[in-house]
Amino acid sequence: MRTVYAPEHRLQDGKSELIDGKLVPCFECPARAEIVLECVRAANLGALVPPSSHGAAPIAAVHTEHYLRFLESAYGAWRKAHGECDALPLNWPTRGMRQREPEAIDGKLSYFSFDAGTPITAGTWRAATLAAEVALSAGDAVAAGERAAFALCRPPGHHAAADLYGGYCFLNNAAIVAQDFVARGARRVAVLDVDYHHGNGTQSIFYGRSDVLFLSLHADPRHEFPYFLGYA
Repeated sequence: MRTVYAPEHRLQDGKSELIDGKLVPCFECPARAEIVLECVRAANLGALVPPSSHGAAPIAAVHTEHYLRFLESAYGAWRKAHGECDALPLNWPTRGMRQREPEAIDGKLSYFSFDAGTPITAGTWRAATLAAEVALSAGDAVAAGERAAFALCRPPGHHAAADLYGGYCFLNNAAIVAQDFVARGARRVAVLDVDYHHGNGTQSIFYGRSDVLFLSLHADPRHEFPYFLGYA
């Protein structure tokens, strides 16, 4: 079984996240993917290959245009306003507030995110788009007849909705490749999410559709992140 991997995932290297009332080093860090890569090599799983390019269309088929424009330009706007540091949101448009995109980058971060644990850095856009390419390239292998392929994606993706990031996720890699299979002519695609946390982004993308089935095994959201989606 081939493994698709892009070393540029290291470009997403946030310095800190807000959790349990503390600003701490990011749990989601480059070492996570490198540990998995070491295991893939140790198990002699198969060929290790780089992703191929698919252009912007497969990503745009899942994520909204204004969200992608924001994500690509966010760090540049943040750096202009605040200098060289991680971009984290300040507040969110909760119940009773207007769902309107602000002009200031601080407000944009809040508008397009749902947590303070997902810093945008100078390398976020490049790392996130390559993670999507990794997923799409693994999909290519399966579409060409391979029984399985392993997409070693980082940043991860299942918390990212069509126009929201959070939970360390910016682009929804699984949703992008699922949609790509539909575009290739697949009548139905199933996504089985076995992460400890509910894949709220993937659910929200496909919830109103009958051509992609989303199944998630996860901790009870009454007690675990993301708290506001994933109930029976």
